[in-house]
Amino acid sequence: MEMVRGSPADSYHLLPSYMAMVEKKNPGSRTFIEKDSANNFKYCFMAIGSSLRGFTSCIRPVIAVDGTFMRGKYKGTLFIATSLDGNNQLYPVAFGVGDSENDASWEWFFMKLRESIGDVPNLVFISDRHGSIKKAVDKVFPTAGYGICTHHLKRNVNAHFKEVDVGALFELAAKAYRPIKFTQYMNVSRSVSLNVHQYLTDAGYEKWARSHFEGRRYGIMTTNIAESMNSVLKEARTLPIHKLMDCIIDKLQEWFAKRRDLAMDASYAESIYPVAPQEE
Repeated sequence: MEMVRGSPADSYHLLPSYMAMVEKKNPGSRTFIEKDSANNFKYCFMAIGSSLRGFTSCIRPVIAVDGTFMRGKYKGTLFIATSLDGNNQLYPVAFGVGDSENDASWEWFFMKLRESIGDVPNLVFISDRHGSIKKAVDKVFPTAGYGICTHHLKRNVNAHFKEVDVGALFELAAKAYRPIKFTQYMNVSRSVSLNVHQYLTDAGYEKWARSHFEGRRYGIMTTNIAESMNSVLKEARTLPIHKLMDCIIDKLQEWFAKRRDLAMDASYAESIYPVAPQEE
């Protein structure tokens, strides 16, 4: 396998030339590599040109971000920023690699994302409650909205308050459209457990409740899309770093080509959007 893929150490030496070729062969792509004072790898970032053009022109401006462990020799964390296209399919925007999920690495990733997508009106980020993500969003995208993944918040509630079951009430409150309905569900939860009610209040209604969110979330309440991308790359996360990037590009090419072919297929379009019969 090392003869085919190369060694993990050699992969880091190949990464700069690989990224340069990515930009050359994919117009509009953005790649960055950060090194430390000893000239060793620290961070990298990659966003393919076609992904960036699509996101800034026709994709809902809601980005789910997540970090997941790499499983190769040198470990590290893979950072993922993902949106949804018009058919609610995964639409990856950008990827990065760093040492771990900490303040410095997330801030660097968001800075490069900002350089790549620019100022996007009504932009919203969704993440779990990792403190470093919120700090980075506030610093790098001060005008963007920020929301908490309701799935992670619900899981935290279940873990911290095992003696009560308010999961169903939480779901109803989080998804309620009108503040009056939200208040009704929260009043019921308070009667069940004052501690749970206080925990959800401290989390900030404006971050997890649809009725209180200060922005356009487009019904995207969780980071499932980012975690789905993590799952797609499960095996790739064991590869040397430049091969990981290669797998990401291969997957994007596969998805974009398939979606383009479907979009150009008139029979497929008619099956989704039937044309009304013409009157004679």
